[in-house]
Amino acid sequence: MSDSMADKMKRKLSAKSVTAIVLFGAIILVFVFFGLPGRLGAGIGSVARVNNSLISLADFQQEENRIQQYYQNLFGSQMDFSSQRQLLRQQALENLVRMELVSQAAQKNGILATDAEVRDFIVKDIPFFQQNGQFQREFYSRYLESTRSNPGDFENKVRKDIANVRVRQMFELVSAPTGAELKKLQEMKSQKINVLFVKVDSEAASKAMTKEKAEAAIKALDEALVKGDEAAVNAQLKELKATWEETGLVELGAENFPKITSAVATEAIFELKKSEPLLKRLVRDGNSKYVLKLKESKVEEVKALEPMAAEMMQKRRGDGMFEAWVNQFRSNSHVTMNTQALQLQ
Repeated sequence: MSDSMADKMKRKLSAKSVTAIVLFGAIILVFVFFGLPGRLGAGIGSVARVNNSLISLADFQQEENRIQQYYQNLFGSQMDFSSQRQLLRQQALENLVRMELVSQAAQKNGILATDAEVRDFIVKDIPFFQQNGQFQREFYSRYLESTRSNPGDFENKVRKDIANVRVRQMFELVSAPTGAELKKLQEMKSQKINVLFVKVDSEAASKAMTKEKAEAAIKALDEALVKGDEAAVNAQLKELKATWEETGLVELGAENFPKITSAVATEAIFELKKSEPLLKRLVRDGNSKYVLKLKESKVEEVKALEPMAAEMMQKRRGDGMFEAWVNQFRSNSHVTMNTQALQLQ
């Protein structure tokens, strides 16, 4: 990202425009109201290093607690985490590493949160620190004491969170679809297709017949598809005891097609043509193989796109750009994790 681009986007964003940052307040409330980590005094050390920055054990334990409470809120307070403890800790460690990577990448590109923004967020936007709409320093001090933190550490977390949200919004801002793209999206929504498909499971076929016969039948099926010999295709499907199903009419631009759970098969659907309804290849996804055929296509008038469609397109594109940006910075960074933290009692 060039400096000029960063400057241009920063001028369009203010602290007040970073509306998603209220999520940070929700995160704080999760571990404030539902119990703070009981192991904060377990020891002093770091659990990861991102370039020249260390991630503390205390931050790791707080993040672990936050994630645990999040899942308890979803699935019930009686949820047992004993068997999933290591996975939960891995998620906590990865979350903190990613947060630090985003913070460093943002700083490198001149995307910063000012002291005034940090102060205003703490004073005005965290309900837990307020009473009757007024900031209460006593509540803030009590929180810092209970989490064994200090104002500098907490403000740094707020600063990183503002940068994280701001970067995401900046990528979303430049990902707005053009008029031509929206028109194309509208055209795709007007086109509907019904796809015939057969799913062949290699393991299931091997149980129904000998492994050698199953492999031979699948090979013959593949060869028949390449030739476009539909009669031979149906003969091999009968041999494999596999039957045709159909998706029903679905928008051409749909991300998912009914009954087809494979992303690989879904992508292959867009290769189907009216002139050659049968896809001339076997679509492979692990042990599953798919035969695809276009049964029907039709056009229905779509007068206008729902606003949500454009917003979702913009968000998906922005998220993709953000992930690529973070991964690129990570590939050029030095990241080490202390896996012993995952074994803490």
